Amino acid sequence: MADLLQMRKSIHRSEEEELRAYTARWLELADAALSATEKAAKASEIARQEQERIRKDIKRRLDEHAKAGRSRIKKVG
Repeated sequence: MADLLQMRKSIHRSEEEELRAYTARWLELADAALSATEKAAKASEIARQEQERIRKDIKRRLDEHAKAGRSRIKKVG
C-alpha cells in the first residue's frame, strides 16, 4: 500500500514538473512574440515619424517655391 501511495506521489510530481515546463515554455514563447510585436510597433512608429518629417520637408519646399514664384512675379510685374 505504501508503495502505491509513493508511486502516486511520484506520478503527481512528474505531472507537476511537466506542467511547469510546459507553462514556462509557453510563457517564453509569449514573451518572444511580444518582443517581436514591440519591435514591429517601434519600427512602425519610426517609419511614421520619418514619413511625417518628409511630408513637412516637402510642404516647406513647396511653400518656399511658391513664395519665390510670387516674389518673381511681383518684381517682374
